[in-house]
Amino acid sequence: MIDNVNLGESMGKAKPIFLTSGRHWSKKGDARAHFKDMLSRYSAGDRVNDPSDHADLAALLAVYDSVLATGEPTKAGCGVSHFEKRWDTDHPGYTACFFVVRTDGTSIDFSTIKALDVASDKAS
Repeated sequence: MIDNVNLGESMGKAKPIFLTSGRHWSKKGDARAHFKDMLSRYSAGDRVNDPSDHADLAALLAVYDSVLATGEPTKAGCGVSHFEKRWDTDHPGYTACFFVVRTDGTSIDFSTIKALDVASDKAS
């Protein structure tokens, strides 16, 4: 007999994710898969060159930055020039992730997983 276990999401109700880019998913797991697939399409050092990928990342970044306290530094900073896939050596695991490259030339890592957590919390 199989126990009643939901393997994809927590036992709570699935939370939809909506981005201003027009992209939406009925549950966070589908959105995570979208961004994981996106990351896998680029090699470390590549600039995100697909306009729809850029739009999705920019929209997700805006959601993430929208919940920061007033005066707290945002990931977008002075403005987003583009996104790149890079190796993140500052965090455990030395993994590849997207970096926001700002219009002033500075850059910072960007966790799509954390941003999707914010987006799903906003959907509550």
